[in-house]
Amino acid sequence: MTFSRDNMRFTRRSFLQAVGAGAAASAATSVLPAPAIAASPTIKIGYISSKTGALAPFAEADPFILGKVRGVLKDGLVNNGKTYKVEIIDIDDQSNSDRAATSASQLINNDGVNLMLAQGALTNVPVASQCETAGIPSITTMDPWQGWMFPLKGRPEEGFKYVNHFFWGIEDIISTFIGMWDAQATNKKVGTVWSNDPPGKVFGNAEIGFPASLGKGGYSIVDVGEFQPGADDFSRQIVAFRDAGCEIVTGLFSPPEWAVFWRQAQQLGFKPKIATPAKALLFPSGIEALGKAGDGMSTEIWWTPNYPFKSTLTGQSCGEIASEYSKFSGKRWTQPIGVIHAMWELGINALKNAADPTDPDAIQAVIKSTKMTTVVGDIDWAGSPIKNVAKLKIAGGQWRLQPDDTYDLKVTYNKNAPEVPIQADFTMDLARKAG
Repeated sequence: MTFSRDNMRFTRRSFLQAVGAGAAASAATSVLPAPAIAASPTIKIGYISSKTGALAPFAEADPFILGKVRGVLKDGLVNNGKTYKVEIIDIDDQSNSDRAATSASQLINNDGVNLMLAQGALTNVPVASQCETAGIPSITTMDPWQGWMFPLKGRPEEGFKYVNHFFWGIEDIISTFIGMWDAQATNKKVGTVWSNDPPGKVFGNAEIGFPASLGKGGYSIVDVGEFQPGADDFSRQIVAFRDAGCEIVTGLFSPPEWAVFWRQAQQLGFKPKIATPAKALLFPSGIEALGKAGDGMSTEIWWTPNYPFKSTLTGQSCGEIASEYSKFSGKRWTQPIGVIHAMWELGINALKNAADPTDPDAIQAVIKSTKMTTVVGDIDWAGSPIKNVAKLKIAGGQWRLQPDDTYDLKVTYNKNAPEVPIQADFTMDLARKAG
């Protein structure tokens, strides 16, 4: 018989009732007591991500990664010579922040998880809020740290008691973009387009976002307002950029939004030398949707198969993980694979090294003192000046069209991540190719 967590729970009461009935039925035929068998203690890990909905591409590799983690833990987790069974309970929040909060509450109050892991711009804040209130240690990722800490009403110098985050900050992506642009000969006029949502407002914030940093770097900005997520007309922004002579364009787009923007830019005669949209070009599918017109577009890099690190869970190189994913899924690797894999490395490390892996304070003590190398590089909570935040180092790169008409992402800038080797020089071919 199988039990679905959605329609039936095998409770302690039903267990005792079943045992009692079985004992009564066997009493007439059994005269010897059954030997007592000590049950192995169980650690429960909750995992919340957006497997469906608008953010589903970021969780595309979940089945692959969860399969690997469950395989690593199939014989249990050893802590101080004691073996614990591990149960991973994963939930799809359907790219809905309210459902993320409800799911976290369910995992905490009904399932009794010992550790919570979560990822995603709509997921991290509601999940962390529930965990901090309940006293459950958590690790979240894939959201600029400012977009996690400030909505939680936290302060970098104070942090939180139980919740932890690792990812880059808005300052890191800005310095990476400017680093790529500074080496190029342009007029330093930048057209910026930010989405009207929490991440977009962080990127476009006058004090901590792109406007202040670009101004200090000698760049001038042309910005004619935010766009609503899902927009299908960017002609107002494009005409303004074209008429102002912008040679660089950036912004925060989903892959479909950027495809619309770039198609309209070509139709309206806007031919920037450099196009560096955030988020839009993280996935091979996003650049492939542009056809040959995407050649030379640049982006931030969280992880690639060429990163020179190995998994602490499997011992595999980044290239081996990416290759295995392609065989498993029939798809090309994506950047979130490395980040989510690293999150599981960090979580399991905390459970293995806690004085008591069932004690939330013991788990949290390990997390806040963690400094380790994962498949995305060094993650350091212990030495971070931002309490409860470990910075993810990012590189910059360009998508290059290959002879077989597929794209390859080449690292072209690594000042903020010197461990990641440069693979190619940055080029400015967009003006020619857009023509």
